[in-house]
Amino acid sequence: MRQFRGVSEKEIRQFFHIPPSDFSSNMERKKLGMAMGAALYLPGSMPNFTYKLSNNNLKNLTSAIICLEDAVSDSELLDAELNVVSELKSMEQKVQNGSLDTHEIPLLFIRVRTVQHLDKIASLLGSTIRFITGIVLPKCTASNATNFFLCLQSLNNQHSIHLYALPILETKEIIYTETREQELSNLYTVFKQFEELILTIRVGATDFTSLFSLRRPGNRTIYELLLITNCLTDILNKFNRKEDNFVVSGPVYEYFESQDSFRLFNDPNSIESILWAEVQQDLLNGFYGKTCIHPSQVNIVNSGYIVPKELFEDACLIVENESRTNGVLRSSARNKMNEVKPHYSWAKKIIAQAEIYGVLKEHVTSLDFLQYIKNL
Repeated sequence: MRQFRGVSEKEIRQFFHIPPSDFSSNMERKKLGMAMGAALYLPGSMPNFTYKLSNNNLKNLTSAIICLEDAVSDSELLDAELNVVSELKSMEQKVQNGSLDTHEIPLLFIRVRTVQHLDKIASLLGSTIRFITGIVLPKCTASNATNFFLCLQSLNNQHSIHLYALPILETKEIIYTETREQELSNLYTVFKQFEELILTIRVGATDFTSLFSLRRPGNRTIYELLLITNCLTDILNKFNRKEDNFVVSGPVYEYFESQDSFRLFNDPNSIESILWAEVQQDLLNGFYGKTCIHPSQVNIVNSGYIVPKELFEDACLIVENESRTNGVLRSSARNKMNEVKPHYSWAKKIIAQAEIYGVLKEHVTSLDFLQYIKNL
């Protein structure tokens, strides 16, 4: 698997100083969490979803979340469960008979409802569970998280696999100010206990807004909704500290262009422009990746994480000189100071990001690349 794998090597060389590197589910946990990038959200009831995810239909997609929770009504749940099991068993058969290469399959995650539901799905999947990289745990709280993690540990031991957990923070205990600090502290204690199981911590902005009877319009980023921004800030403050090894992913943007268009450059209020602006805010604040509800969002999200050459050079300068000096270093661009002590952890993160998403050539922007691949 590789970011922008649908773009030819010739075109990659045209834009990249250093191309994205290959990765797999065996990658070191924190890097793999960063590599998830744009995770496409699919209802478990969707027919033939494995065909859509393979055969190069979504060439730049590297991760997908198959939802059996909010995306599926209660009355459709049984049929959706059977559909997911049937689709994954079909995928397994194609891999076994050589008609499908595992490298063509994005990282797959299943979003379940409860611990009991996780047990049921695992039982239905049987050996096919090895095609799943992790389980998305909705409405995760301090009171249910431990049982989720223990169940996951048991499944890993039973099947000799390593399923990751992707807990979603989206409940009233977290968004309401009178309970937030205690709930986040309790969750932090539990998450640290099961840290090696957690691939990414996800945030559910849609559920948060629903608790206030709000819905952000398509022409506003989530960061303009102050009730949500304050909560997101507290989540990042708790789980994104340099001494921890958690990756927190950005909230879903629930709008997409209904037509095959690309108006990012000539309409600042277009759906794509707002999503692009939100991705910049995600990255600026420390989020990595984003759940996507439409294939048109995937390239926009992932392009935002490509590292500019100047940033990469600053990061390398800091890391390479850490053992020699802990003072200040002048950037190669001669436009900023690089202080080794305060910037070292940032620099290591940028180098990891560059390994996954690549480094652009000088005077090339991620928007240049995005515009090009949108026109392919």
